[in-house]
Amino acid sequence: MDYRPLEIEDRDRVEKCRDPQLNPFTALTFTSLFTWRKEYGLEIAGDEDYFVIRSRHDNSYFCPCGDGNKCKRFIEENVKAGESVLYLTQEQAEALGGGWEIRKRDDLSEYICATPALALKEGFHMSHSFKDKCRQYKKRHPYEARLMTKADLPLIIDIAQKWEEADPEGAGDLQVLQEEISSFGEVTLNGVMITAENGDHAFIMGYENTPEMFTMTMVKHDLTLPLLMTPVCVHELACALVDKYPYINLEEDLGLEGLRRSKLLYSPIKQLEVYEAVRK
Repeated sequence: MDYRPLEIEDRDRVEKCRDPQLNPFTALTFTSLFTWRKEYGLEIAGDEDYFVIRSRHDNSYFCPCGDGNKCKRFIEENVKAGESVLYLTQEQAEALGGGWEIRKRDDLSEYICATPALALKEGFHMSHSFKDKCRQYKKRHPYEARLMTKADLPLIIDIAQKWEEADPEGAGDLQVLQEEISSFGEVTLNGVMITAENGDHAFIMGYENTPEMFTMTMVKHDLTLPLLMTPVCVHELACALVDKYPYINLEEDLGLEGLRRSKLLYSPIKQLEVYEAVRK
């Protein structure tokens, strides 16, 4: 197989070959692959009707997408002992048969929420904690929310840089954000900007996963704003998207207990369970 770095020109092929019903995970969308390509050393191979992604970061493959026979043949002929295939559904993992160690990856499984619930629409279940946080915050700290535009990108970078200075371990977020912003018009990002009464700002952004689902990728705010701004941002994003996307994907928790608890605050209706297969 001839692998090469993923480029913006690969978008049409990736989007054509990926069937969201068979390959539902955000990690397999072109926007995710493109923005994380440098961080994880992602490379692409295949032909016009299927593709496979290899990560130099951990010597793994992502579930091939496209022509079923070619995807199956790739796994059978190219994945060696000790190498793994990530982002499989349970059905795909079990179909591999013997010779594989199957692992459920809770750290990579994605949290799916109902957009109307996050928008606090009547008739949709949402935790009292989330409701109270959003309603009380707006009473005590008035703000304005609007859709993000290209003109907001310098401000977004500035906020992210302040977070990196305060927490150098989060530098990967800034690199990925810069990748997203560098191709803003090509990877169809969307989001909401919030301006607090004192002039401080917050942003939340993401992109379309499927015609029914929006993936939230990042939320940050000026360090002077309370941490409660995060659920407020999620709520305002849902309000902006509720008429277009029934679901919002909050991505994975990376196995971090604090991140898991924060995602459960949003009353997810299900998880997209990720499986990994390791060749014995």
